[in-house]
Amino acid sequence: MPQRLVAAGLALLAADGAAGVTVRSVEGRAGAPHGSVRHHFGGLDGLWQALVDGLLELERPGVAEESVEAVVRRWLGPDAPIARARYELMLVSTRDPGLRAKVLQGRKVFVERLVAAGVAASAAEPLVAMLDGLVLDAILRGRPDVDLTLWKLALAAATTNKL
Repeated sequence: MPQRLVAAGLALLAADGAAGVTVRSVEGRAGAPHGSVRHHFGGLDGLWQALVDGLLELERPGVAEESVEAVVRRWLGPDAPIARARYELMLVSTRDPGLRAKVLQGRKVFVERLVAAGVAASAAEPLVAMLDGLVLDAILRGRPDVDLTLWKLALAAATTNKL
């Protein structure tokens, strides 16, 4: 049941934004009885925490060999609802220190992946932020294709320590 509630909450985030996520809307979307959110998560605040955890689990990088282009294509293609939910959660987390810490911890996975590929730690966070901006822009414009040329140039410069 908790997984159904989290899936319903993420679907509502993607479709209706943060304003669409209420205890009743999540329970209704999940086909769960009233009181399920309170029972499993203690209430709406606990549900938000579970939504971040669920999102981070869904977005965890897959196979280490998956290219950045493949990840971005997935985010803008079949995983577009998850990407939209991520940006909604990022905005919600700006007003909640506990959520913010979880979101930032989740981003560290991508930062660490770049560092493991030879990118300087000081450049890895800005590269992840740049990629996030490119994906968000593509979502806003309704464009499934993103030109990653500048990102690749920045990555190459960071990998060869020319930044």
